[in-house]
Amino acid sequence: MDHNEQTDAFLYDLQNVVNRFRTEFDLNHATIVGCLEMIKIDYLTDSFDVTFEQDDQPLDDNDDGDPF
Repeated sequence: MDHNEQTDAFLYDLQNVVNRFRTEFDLNHATIVGCLEMIKIDYLTDSFDVTFEQDDQPLDDNDDGDPF
């Protein structure tokens, strides 16, 4: 299997698992998305040693957030 076929297989299996749990446990979309987001953050922080920190100062109303 090449990389694209592996990616497709992972995606289809993930969709099947999500659909199975949604049906068996009557989970709503917000709960499923929240769980996936928790897994995503956990995966990103464990795998790449990423840390998230709160800014000391909030953005001004006139600031568009572009640091450049």
